[in-house]
Amino acid sequence: MANHFDHKLYQAWETRWQTTNDKERLSHLGLLMFHAKKRVLRTVLPVLAPRSVIEVGCGLGHILELYQQAGLNCLGIDVSPSAVRICEKKGLRVELKNVEHETRSFDLVSSDGMLEHFLNFEPMAQHMMRLSGRYVLLIQPNHGSFWGKTLPFLSELMKGDDNVLEYNYRIADFVDCFKQGGFAITMNLPIFADVFRILVFKRTHPV
Repeated sequence: MANHFDHKLYQAWETRWQTTNDKERLSHLGLLMFHAKKRVLRTVLPVLAPRSVIEVGCGLGHILELYQQAGLNCLGIDVSPSAVRICEKKGLRVELKNVEHETRSFDLVSSDGMLEHFLNFEPMAQHMMRLSGRYVLLIQPNHGSFWGKTLPFLSELMKGDDNVLEYNYRIADFVDCFKQGGFAITMNLPIFADVFRILVFKRTHPV
């Protein structure tokens, strides 16, 4: 079950999405980052060829939109009512749900910039592995790269407000966690001058 820290995090995101007026407050830099993520994702998806996708913590649906545009059978879940409402307005298939309560299995379980916000990300990672029949795909900040350390600070200055708290997990921390859960790293690709990494994990044993 979600702990006190998780509940505070969920409330922080709900507060953020409540003030978006249906549009995420992205700087020009933020828009460039999202375009870069989508470009790399478009090269990855044909290799994975998933039959079904769930985007955990779908937020305002930027990555979920890409999955839908690719013709995939995709679902987004989020704990924020405001985020779900905005996604529904975009015509996206989305449910108000905590990943703990999801019981279906999906070829691909995906998240974009979510795990680094948890004080302890491993329980969330375990749920993602539980739901995955084949792959888990993460888009994570690379806090070990020069630009990964610098650009989030610059983005805050340009936007004039604070980002939701992030913990400085290393890419290796995610790789180790999923390896212990029976998922081997198959792709580790840089995005936007290595500010982010796309990590693809494949289940090593059948469900």
